[in-house]
Amino acid sequence: MTTAQDEFSYIVAALTSRLAAHHDGLTIVHAVIEACGTVLSSSEVGLLMVDPRGGYEVIAASDERARFIELVQIQAEQGPCLDAVSTNAVVAAPDLTAEVGRWPAFTAAVIGAGFVAAYAFPLRLHDRAVGALNVFYRGPAELSPVLQRRGQALADLAVLGLTQEREERRIERLVEQTLTTLNDRVHVSQAVGIVAGALDVEPDVAREWLVAHSARTGRPLRALAEDLTNGTLAPAAVRAACTS
Repeated sequence: MTTAQDEFSYIVAALTSRLAAHHDGLTIVHAVIEACGTVLSSSEVGLLMVDPRGGYEVIAASDERARFIELVQIQAEQGPCLDAVSTNAVVAAPDLTAEVGRWPAFTAAVIGAGFVAAYAFPLRLHDRAVGALNVFYRGPAELSPVLQRRGQALADLAVLGLTQEREERRIERLVEQTLTTLNDRVHVSQAVGIVAGALDVEPDVAREWLVAHSARTGRPLRALAEDLTNGTLAPAAVRAACTS
C-alpha cells in the first residue's frame, strides 16, 4: 500500500524530472498546482508573484474561482498570500472567520465564495519572498507541521521552475522569466478560449484538457498554445488526447 510519504516522494521526483528536462515555467507551475491537490488535499490553488513592473500578478490558478480569490487579494491589498510575501513565512488561516479583523475585505469575498480555510507558502529566492503559493479549502483544514513543510517544498519547486540559472543570476533571470511567464499566460488564455469556443465547453474544462494534453504529450503549455493559435493543432485533437 502506498503511503503519503511514498506519494509525496513520487510527486517530487516527477517535478524534479520536469525541471531537469527544462520545461517552461508555466508548465512546472501547473504541475505544482496539481500536486497541491494531492499532497495537501486543497480545494483550489493559486500562485501570485511580485510583478517586476510594480504590484502583483496572478501567474496561475487551478480554476477561475482561485484566480478570482487571488485578484481580490491584489485589489484589496490584503490576504494570506500578500502576508506570506511581506513576512517571507508560511501564513496559516485554518479558520477564515477568525481572520475578519486582519483581512476584512478578503475574508468577506472568500467566505462568500464558499471557502473557510487558506494557507500561503512564500516563493523564496535569495532568502527573499518574490511571490506565494496559496491553497484554499471549502472545509476546515488544520495542516500539520509535516504538511506545511511539504507545501513549502512545492512552493520551492515552483520558483525553481521559474528560474534555473546559476545562483548569481537568479534574481535577474526571475525578472525576465516572470515577464515571459505573464506573456505565456496570455497565450494560454487565448488557447483556452479557442478550445472552449470550438468545442462549446466551459473555460475551466478547456484549461484542464490543455494541461492534461501537455502532461500526456510532454509538450510545454506555451508550445501547445502556439499550435492552437496558429492552427497547427485542432481543438478536437486536444479533447481526443485527453478522453481516449
